[in-house]
Amino acid sequence: MRIWILLPFLTLCSFSPSIRSTQIPRPGKDNAVFFAVANYQNSKLTNLKNPISNARAIAGILNSRFGFDTLVIVNPTKQQIIDQLNELKRLYARNEDGKHPSESQLFLFFSGHGMSEDENGYFLPADSDPATPYNTGIAYEIWRPKINKINCRHILVAIDACYSVLFDSDWKNKTDGLFIRPGEMTDTQKALANYETYKARVFFTSDNKEDQTPDRSNFAKKLIEGLRSSPTRDGFLTSNQLFANYVEGATPTPRGGTFGDDEPSSAFLFYDINASIIDSTLTVISTDDDESAWENVKLMNSEESYNSYLKLFRKGKHRQEAQIALDSIQRSRLSKSFSPPDPFYQKMILVEGGVFEMGCDPGFDQICPDAELPQHKVRLGSFFIGKYEVTQADWLEITGEKPPSKNPFCADCPVVEVSWNMVQEFLIRLNARTSGKYRLPTEAEWEYAARGGAKSKGFPFSGGEDLDLIAWHDGNSGGIYHPVGQKMYNELLLYDMSGNVCEWCQDKWHENFKDAPSDGQSWIQNGTVGRVFRGGCWNRNYLRCNSSVRYWDYQHAKFDNVGFRLVRSI
Repeated sequence: MRIWILLPFLTLCSFSPSIRSTQIPRPGKDNAVFFAVANYQNSKLTNLKNPISNARAIAGILNSRFGFDTLVIVNPTKQQIIDQLNELKRLYARNEDGKHPSESQLFLFFSGHGMSEDENGYFLPADSDPATPYNTGIAYEIWRPKINKINCRHILVAIDACYSVLFDSDWKNKTDGLFIRPGEMTDTQKALANYETYKARVFFTSDNKEDQTPDRSNFAKKLIEGLRSSPTRDGFLTSNQLFANYVEGATPTPRGGTFGDDEPSSAFLFYDINASIIDSTLTVISTDDDESAWENVKLMNSEESYNSYLKLFRKGKHRQEAQIALDSIQRSRLSKSFSPPDPFYQKMILVEGGVFEMGCDPGFDQICPDAELPQHKVRLGSFFIGKYEVTQADWLEITGEKPPSKNPFCADCPVVEVSWNMVQEFLIRLNARTSGKYRLPTEAEWEYAARGGAKSKGFPFSGGEDLDLIAWHDGNSGGIYHPVGQKMYNELLLYDMSGNVCEWCQDKWHENFKDAPSDGQSWIQNGTVGRVFRGGCWNRNYLRCNSSVRYWDYQHAKFDNVGFRLVRSI
């Protein structure tokens, strides 16, 4: 039987649909190349702390969310930059590898020192001499037209360096640095049509009026924030939206504009590879069977669509998923009516249940501590977990008291120096206020979520293989914890599971996993007097930040590197 789901009402029909659900178009491979310089050979140029980590963070988001192939070149010399730009010109001219078609997109990012001389601007590679930038630097006046001639229809250049505004050859004649592109985003269809037709040459620079850009670049932070969290309601984000809604708010004020052969109605688009778009006139979705019906219902992602699926497919394969999704939507709606409102519910992530191998994997060529063995199979149900570690502001809001940290109050930093016992008191107050079901995660829930749950890609750390990109640890923290959510998230959009601070779990400590529960429940029986905490932290090295690492201490113990994260039962 062919079933037609008509939303918001349910109707059985026998006619053919006039419109269809469409996946986001992907015209070609998108590429991003990063030139990140932190260490300079010339003593006149101070070394920088942030260009490499910023570049890796942006590259990670472009790859995981927008499907870009990325290349980060660390501390390149002038010749290495020139060679790479020339190689891009060759690749796009011939497309021998099939990954550089002319109709694709190219993102170029430069981060490091910059300078000006005689009204000319220069990006300074690792081997540059500030006394002779015209010989040792990358001159914007020379390389702007060369980049323009690369046979790629859509190019975006972002420069995070002092005096980067000089990339714009006409910057003195412009009254401001606003990025205005007539016709870029009047509506979805026009944007897509223009994208296919017109050439784009776009730039973002970290300053607007020959300003100096600090090492801890607010420009890069805003760019990361926009790429990471901006909504893609139409399935893509435009360069105009990215600049106007995020980048423009950086300090010093950035500039955005166009160069070379840019055509006014063109666009540089960031396609969200995890999203789908539906034609704005869609009213009827065709389904032939359970699987295709479920795909369409997920596209709609509404209370009505999940209810429709549950009514039509009483023995459907995806009834549990539909019920979980429906419960999530309803809980979200109900949480808004709580009095007082629940400050945590909207920051929870649904973790769908599944089966995983818990503990250290000897197959990763690592020496597994006895405490992390034997690796064993665990089956868990679904649950909600906090997107972030509980912050000092969260603690203050629930308890009315500033957290007992020896460091100055930091609202967005994780709460630390709270014992397991103190966390239990916090949970009692929180649940009394919200009528919720908040608790600490079981050890199995914590590790399953850290590994990415059912979406796991098998990374040793939570979210990847590059610890600098995803975690604050002893090699990049500067000896203290940091505000939550600054590093790259994992497959479940959870932050700081491999670093910043360790996190208390509900379980008692057991010396190893022998006879551990196979259902993911809290392991209390026959344990010691201590409680478990998991994850890496700001003063642990990379060997102790992987997803299987375990620690313990007494319930009354407090540390400046241990906090906690909330879980809520479904």
